[in-house]
Amino acid sequence: MKQLIPAMLLLAALNAHADFVKYHEDDELVSYLDATTITRAGREVRMWTIDDYRQTQTDIPNKPYRSIKSHWTFDCAKRVSDVMTALYYLEGMAQGESIHSGAVAERQWDKITPGSVGELTFKVACAKPAAAKPATTRPAEKSRAP
Repeated sequence: MKQLIPAMLLLAALNAHADFVKYHEDDELVSYLDATTITRAGREVRMWTIDDYRQTQTDIPNKPYRSIKSHWTFDCAKRVSDVMTALYYLEGMAQGESIHSGAVAERQWDKITPGSVGELTFKVACAKPAAAKPATTRPAEKSRAP
């Protein structure tokens, strides 16, 4: 039983990012999104993503990082986006110590650039949900004549 507990903890840790699915890859980074975090309110949609860089990034002075976990908001009708929160991590896949974070006080909408990684994210977030399928019913039983 004592060996089962560490195995369960390891499994839980491995599944912490199980919902993040790769949707883009290039020479610089691999991008993941978590479709289970998509929430809708009118024409706005929110979703979490992770950008996992192949090389350590150094654009924040004295704070190198390998990945960013971001909470996006999209206005699907206007085709604009804004990052509400960004968490920067020392290690890939938003693991290890969070060395920097940022949140916006006011929205700063950016237009979706055609052909960009942002457009891929936008398309997933703003995809219309599948039409509801009608409930299946069992065929009516034939009545038996007495």
